[in-house]
Amino acid sequence: MRLPMSPRTRALVLIVCALLWLSGALWLVAHYAYPEHNEFGVLPNRFEAPLMRLHGMIAVAGVFLFGWIGAGHIRARWSAALNRASGLWLLGCAVVLVVSGYALYYTTGAFHDSAALVHQGLGLVAIFAALMHWRRIRAGA
Repeated sequence: MRLPMSPRTRALVLIVCALLWLSGALWLVAHYAYPEHNEFGVLPNRFEAPLMRLHGMIAVAGVFLFGWIGAGHIRARWSAALNRASGLWLLGCAVVLVVSGYALYYTTGAFHDSAALVHQGLGLVAIFAALMHWRRIRAGA
């Protein structure tokens, strides 16, 4: 039995995920492609801090939605096995992104640097897990 997500909930999830991905991708571009310089060397781009604050605020909404979907969407559909594999990939990406994002906020040194690489790399490719899950839903597979 297929119980579709309401159009409003689906739109909210897609908007939050798109804004999360876009704010993170823009931060990466600002950080790596457009660093600023002065007489003392390389400085962070002036847009990095506002983009990071925006990304963090949207991430709070994302974690809330992650819990909400976990309590309803995943549990209700688990026994049907429809899209379970793509959903598990998406769930795994979300868990690693939440944990690595938390580590970025609360750690320093080598662990922080490792968490940054994981978060940035997985954040860039997580959109493919989301698109794969969405595509399978659209195909009815």
